Amino acid sequence: MKIQPTALDDPLPGGLDAAFGGALAPPPLPEGFHERLQAAWRALAAEDLARQRRTLEAEHARELEALQRGYVRLKRDTLALVLAVAFTAGVVVAWGLPWLRATHGVDLSSLAPLLAVGIGMAAGALAWVDRFGLPWRR
Repeated sequence: MKIQPTALDDPLPGGLDAAFGGALAPPPLPEGFHERLQAAWRALAAEDLARQRRTLEAEHARELEALQRGYVRLKRDTLALVLAVAFTAGVVVAWGLPWLRATHGVDLSSLAPLLAVGIGMAAGALAWVDRFGLPWRR
């Protein structure tokens, strides 16, 4: 005995839909259906756009705040570096110049400007290396 295939055993996935489509007529669309559908899509797109805008504005505000915090931190660190270099130079001069005069007889009128230039160049070189790296490792 051979079993007859039914509509549920149909290998085509749309077979049942095709059978119902032939037997039943689709109901008519209500008046203005397409206009209401388009309006709903536009409203949904506008809501989605407004939500994306709020998200991006919040992210922008967070990034701007982080950037401002970084700027304030950079200014604070720069001020601390300048003060540290100034105090270190003062300590070196206060301790080193009398020692050099006593032990080696060095003239302070020529040594003080050279020492100031050397300390300034060393501070500039350190700032350069800290910001841009070593020239031969770029």
